[in-house]
Amino acid sequence: MSRLRLMAKKKKEHLKRTRYDIYAELIRVIYIYGHCPLTRAARSTNMPVDRAKISLTELMDRGLLEDEDDDGRTVYKVTVRGHQYLELYKRMAGLVGIPIPDPIIGM
Repeated sequence: MSRLRLMAKKKKEHLKRTRYDIYAELIRVIYIYGHCPLTRAARSTNMPVDRAKISLTELMDRGLLEDEDDDGRTVYKVTVRGHQYLELYKRMAGLVGIPIPDPIIGM
């Protein structure tokens, strides 16, 4: 294959994440850790901290996450509604064949 065809093929394989994909990744990372500070959630989902903070705030406003104080720093926890969202997301992704990427753990 020519170089241009290979580059075009790679671009097609790289799909942008939707808002709902990002929400599911954030919820899943926080669920895996049990409780999670902002920077760990951002790094584990490969997001800039400022955008992750906006998404986490939106998730808290919708009742999918809650925050609590842990020795002076804010950590996030998944609520019951957050678990329900994650289960529905997994079911829908399975129906349409969207692979669910593994979060980047250990950073």
